[in-house]
Amino acid sequence: MSRLSSIRPSNLVLLAAAPFIIYLFATSSKYLRSLIAILGIGNNAGPIFVGFLIILAVAILGYLCARNARFQTAPGWLRISALTALPAAVALAVLGFIAPQVLLPFAESVFFHALSENTSTLIDRSSQTWVLFPEVVEAVQTGLQIVLVIYALVVAAILLSSRLHNGSRSYVQLGFEILTGAVLFYLMFMAHWQFATGVAITFRAAIFAYIFAAILGLIWVGLQSFKPKARTTVTYGCISLALLAISAFFFMQPQVKYELVGTLDARIAIVRGTPQAQADMIRFGEFQEEGESQQYRIRSAPDAATAVEQIETIDSVSAAFVPVGTNNKGYPVIWQTSFLPDKYRNPALAFAVFGFLLLTLTVGGAQHKLHPLAVGAEFFVDTIRGIPMLVIILYIGLPLAGAVKDATGGGIDMTNMTRGIIAISVGYSAYMAEIFRSGIEAIPRGQIEAGGSLGLSRWQTARLIILPQALRIVTPPLGNEFIAMIKDTSLLSILSVRDMTQRMREFQAASFLPFAPFNTAAILYVVITLGCASFLKWIERRTAREDR
Repeated sequence: MSRLSSIRPSNLVLLAAAPFIIYLFATSSKYLRSLIAILGIGNNAGPIFVGFLIILAVAILGYLCARNARFQTAPGWLRISALTALPAAVALAVLGFIAPQVLLPFAESVFFHALSENTSTLIDRSSQTWVLFPEVVEAVQTGLQIVLVIYALVVAAILLSSRLHNGSRSYVQLGFEILTGAVLFYLMFMAHWQFATGVAITFRAAIFAYIFAAILGLIWVGLQSFKPKARTTVTYGCISLALLAISAFFFMQPQVKYELVGTLDARIAIVRGTPQAQADMIRFGEFQEEGESQQYRIRSAPDAATAVEQIETIDSVSAAFVPVGTNNKGYPVIWQTSFLPDKYRNPALAFAVFGFLLLTLTVGGAQHKLHPLAVGAEFFVDTIRGIPMLVIILYIGLPLAGAVKDATGGGIDMTNMTRGIIAISVGYSAYMAEIFRSGIEAIPRGQIEAGGSLGLSRWQTARLIILPQALRIVTPPLGNEFIAMIKDTSLLSILSVRDMTQRMREFQAASFLPFAPFNTAAILYVVITLGCASFLKWIERRTAREDR
């Protein structure tokens, strides 16, 4: 009974319902198929999962070995784990040679999904199921064997170095700890999980978004705590005026003159790179007099000469929008206009927006005796909290990410997963900023003054005195935000991120089952959220014990 009393009531209800849930999935083929599809269980999932567990266990033992080697007064369980790291690493290396089929499926799966499936020359696309070429699989196996041998040798060297007492010991062991930590991070948060792809994407999106949102929330709180100095208003006012002056410089650059030549009987050829605003004016007939406008079809041309030639060579083209002076065929001029090229217009608008915004923040801060950055952070928090999360995801995931890609010439082309993580981070950072702010304000003012009297800087006082106490206070609401974030990752399906919700929708559309996919997804989310809630409650109890 004592063990039952320690279980949370909600978890007890779930445990009581577990036999019925297991019976449902075991006896109903449609629910079982829904579960497999939503979890993201792919082909050859069993051997891949076994290889993943073996490599993960050995990597954990290696990390514990490095931790034990760095600290002379390590707990007993840590010392025992460290001692088992070497035989485990040796056994793993031997297994890679005598039974490579145990570890190779996982390594092959990770390597395959790390490639670009559309452009990589290492993938055999001749069969219906794309696979690696046999020689590539052999290379992966050889590389895996070499890595495992090197890993076993490094573990042995670390254990040997822990017996020595020289100055380089701690640096070598710290490096090994960082290396094994990076391996664990890759296995948990980067490697492809063929045995549970949907769950991996959901958890990874939530965890990464939570970390970035917490960092952004602390940044907003830090900016709100800025205090203005004597020359703050003058300094930021000068910066904003300088930005506006740069914007004016770009706006005053010479404009280019374009003309629409030919007739309007068919399509209009437009030179590639023509600003979107001008192309829309042509497409919707806005160049004509009011009351006569109509829509026209347009066609892209690589350059002005080709656009003019298309009037004569292509029957479906009767006009071209080209720079003035390139109409060497003498076609009649329908309309002329001038505009600022994008290479001047885009930076002009950017500097104008930032300059005007900074000037507004400076004036507002001067009126209320606040720092301009504090005003900006408060404005951001209040604004983001008023926008629905779905709108933020759509805005950052589609137009903003596309604008970044265009501005960098395709150099920054974020994946849909990255766009979704950034969107959720930005949206939740406003809420987490308010949580952090309330926790910091709960700390007595006297402790900040005591830190100053001890000679601590503002940053040291915040890091060593304020934040540790504030984090204990805000642990429950931060846990609630994480649970809400897990559920809101389902909104990423709007960006075609194949998390559990997107896989549920795909399976429902393919199977036409009315209830099984939705019920299965609901059960999975309940299990995940209750598990996270229990873990967070454990953290709260442990934090409360430390406070006592």
